[in-house]
Amino acid sequence: MAMKKFFVGVKAVIREERGILLIKHASGFWDMPGGRLDDDETLEEGLTREISEELPGSKLKSIKNQISTYRVHKDIVDDVSLVLVLFDVDVELAEKVVFSDEHTEYRWIQRPEDKPEPIDPNMWKIVSNSLKW
Repeated sequence: MAMKKFFVGVKAVIREERGILLIKHASGFWDMPGGRLDDDETLEEGLTREISEELPGSKLKSIKNQISTYRVHKDIVDDVSLVLVLFDVDVELAEKVVFSDEHTEYRWIQRPEDKPEPIDPNMWKIVSNSLKW
């Protein structure tokens, strides 16, 4: 039996007075800004690049701390899965939130009742825990 391969992805938990920022992928699911690391990027370099790609005009100011790490239990391709590392970050957002062509909308989440669907249960658990200011 062949060993499963894993990509590493980074996600940004962006928190402001407005709530926690979620973006909706064109494929229909809600997520936090982020993505897979390229080549020999560090976690910080990947997070910086992903924020600038997914939220044009925005800039990562600082990484406060690592919030969570978990394995996505659905393969992204045959025998390749993903491990996500989520960070509490300080981001300088563009005056009006702009998102990439990969996304169709954004939403600020302030309360558990604001839960958008569909969203991965692990991701929602992190959002819910992060709502505790």
